[in-house]
Parts: sequence; structure tokens; C-alpha cells
Amino acid sequence: MRRRALLAALLLTAPAQASVLDIYGFNPRGTAMGNAQAAVADDYTAAFYNPAGLTRRKKVGVGAGFVATFPRLTLDRDFAGPPEAYVDHELPPAFSGFNLGMLFPLGGLIDNRVAVALTAYLPTVNLLRGEGVDPQVPQFYRYQNLPDKFVVLAAGAFEITPWLSVGGGVQVLASLDGAVDVHLELANRRVRSQAVEVEISPAASAVAGVLVRPLEGLDVGFSYRQAIQLDFALPTSIVIDQLVDLDIDIRGTVLYSPHYLNLGAAYDIAPANLLVSGELGYAFWSLAPDPSPSFTIDIGGELAEGLGLGERLDVGNGAPVELNFRDVPVVRLGVEHRPHEVVRLRAGYTWRPSPAPVPTGTFNYVDNDAHLFAIGAGFTFADPLEVRQNPVTFDVVYQATLMADQPVEKSLGAADPVGDYTAGGVIHSVGIAFRHDL
Repeated sequence: MRRRALLAALLLTAPAQASVLDIYGFNPRGTAMGNAQAAVADDYTAAFYNPAGLTRRKKVGVGAGFVATFPRLTLDRDFAGPPEAYVDHELPPAFSGFNLGMLFPLGGLIDNRVAVALTAYLPTVNLLRGEGVDPQVPQFYRYQNLPDKFVVLAAGAFEITPWLSVGGGVQVLASLDGAVDVHLELANRRVRSQAVEVEISPAASAVAGVLVRPLEGLDVGFSYRQAIQLDFALPTSIVIDQLVDLDIDIRGTVLYSPHYLNLGAAYDIAPANLLVSGELGYAFWSLAPDPSPSFTIDIGGELAEGLGLGERLDVGNGAPVELNFRDVPVVRLGVEHRPHEVVRLRAGYTWRPSPAPVPTGTFNYVDNDAHLFAIGAGFTFADPLEVRQNPVTFDVVYQATLMADQPVEKSLGAADPVGDYTAGGVIHSVGIAFRHDL
């Protein structure tokens, strides 16, 4: 009933993708403000949120952080069929990772009007891992296969005028391709020859943004992130005594992040020491590919063809899954209060509706409407090592992703091998980070 393609690859110089950042946020400040950062981000995290914001901070900056996420999602099953027909389900695991980044404004003749940034997210368990789960298995589509991905983003920005900046950058994704070629001799019970080839090739997607300050204290930001996906292909050829040729082909897409458009605005209410930020995003999920693994077996060779069994023994998946996903808006809100010059208090909210239809048929890609609530704080203090004169900022955040219960009633009723179920739960996330202007 279940098929899973598991990938494990060594990291090249700069393979990356960024879907985990779309779902959980980048750094504690952004996450605590509901990720409403298109008009707010002004450090290396702007490489993800809006590259145009890189020109706002006129000092070289570095930072690093740690995030841990604990999904507590549930699939309450109501299965009435025989035990041997029961199909198990998948739940996303807990994960953690580090992030780090650098921002470099360029001085001299251009007077800090150009800035570049490089940032990365590093999972603590696997540098790169993907899985393709059989579409019949109940699974949380957007959360099952996100965290174990190494992310690198590089971006640059140009300040055209003091009130207008533009920026652009790239995300780079590693796709895995390989081949296995084995020749067996049954009479001698040995492998006559074998060859394994694995290739990891980068695929880049664009990030771009504009930042405008039409009024003092008011910033308006627009950003675009191009769709990006992680593909794999693992063809295997087994030749047995020149009599039977067994060609096995496994391939698929184990991660997809859609095109994103984000329009945000932030207003600094100076008398109240309060920054208010809001953002409207739009995700083009209708373009998402079939995430189920493709699995085919082609049997040939002198023996199989001589018996007329070649085509009769071939195995394949059949037609791809039609997801019928829809494009959805995303609403983000955030506030940051400065009660003291060394303290920042933050809160945020995100509404992220599901792009997926209720899976009443054969396939079980589950996705719920999500409400994200976050609180956080930032503390600025002198460099404890007394190496630099500039202070250090320490940020913390807690975020709860609340899944609205999604009841699923199968159209086949008791004949369905999965049965009716209700999907829901909560995801807890915590994060810490430091930032320092050199």
C-alpha cells in the first residue's frame, strides 16, 4: 500500500531551497511580527523577505540563530474495514536548525547605496532529505517534508534615491539524479559488474523587491519569490545472465514552493514608540505538480521476450494525481513596541488558508486553514566580549500554528481503505538569535 522514495545527498558548495522559511519564518524578529516583513526587514534576512530592504542598514552586520519546531498534529481515524486493509498515515516529525547571515553595505564613491547579503539555513539532522509518500497515505501536504533542506540565499540592492530602493537575489535548489547498473550471474551467484552514479545539480529561482518611503515613517514594500521545487530521478538497470533485463525507474517531486507575491506596509508611530506592519501575500498553488512518486518496472531480455511475458509483467503508476489546488491569499500582521531603548516587544498573526480541496476521493493530501500567533522580544546590550563598541541584539520568539479541524468524509464510505478522519492539531516553534553591527 505504501511506497517511499528516500533521498540522502552530500552537500555541494551552494545547493539550497527555502520552503521551510515560507512556512515557519526566517528569524525571531520576523516570526514574532507574523512575518509581515516586506516593508520592515533591514538586515540580512531581507534577502528572503524583500531584497530592497538591504540598503536601509548602513553598517556591516552579522547574525546567527537557532529554531526548533514541534508538530503536534493528529489524524483521528474512523476506519470500519478489515484490519488487513488498513492504510497507516504519516505525521511530520520535530526538527531544528541554525541560520546565519551577513550584510555588506558598500561605501566609497557609492556611499553605502549598494548592499549585498548572504544567508543560510542549516538543518541539524540532514543537510538534504526528501521523501515521496504514496498519495493514498493520509499526510499533511505542506508540513510533511519541509525541514531537512539546506537553504542559501544571496541578494543585492541599490538605493536609487533616499526614498526608493530595488533589490534582487537567488535561491538555489539541489535536484538529485542518479543511475544504478548491476549485472548478475545466477550460476556463480555473484555480481559481475556494478555501477552507481549520483549527480546533484543546482536550479536557481529569483527573488526581487522594491521598497518605497512615500512619507516620513511610512514604508511600502513589494516582493516576489519565484516557484522552486526539489526533483529526483533514480533509474536502476539489472541484467541477469543476459536473459532478463529489469529496468526500474523511480522519480518525482519531493518539495514545491509556489510563486509568491507580497505587498506590505509599515508605519513607525514615533510618539508611541510603536511599529505597525501589515502584509498581503498571494500564493500560486494552482501550479503545484503531482508530489506522488512515479514508479515503473520494465521487464525484458531474451527469456522474458521468448516467453511473451515482457509487456505483461511491466508495472507502472498510471495517470498522475490531479491536485486541483487553488491560489490563495495570505494575511500577515505584526507590531513592535519599544518601551525602553534596550527592549523590543513584538507580537504577530498570520492567516494562511489551505489551497487543497477536502480529500474525499482516493488521494489523501491533507491541508488545513492555519492561524499563526507569535510573541517575541529583543534585547540590546554591550558586547560581552568587549571586542566591538557596537551593541549586540538578542531576539527570542514563540509561535503557535493552530490548525482548524478538517473533517474528511470519504465518498466510498466503509469501502475506502483509509476511512473517514479528522485532521488538526498545533505546531509549536521557538527560536533565538543574535544580531550585531560591526
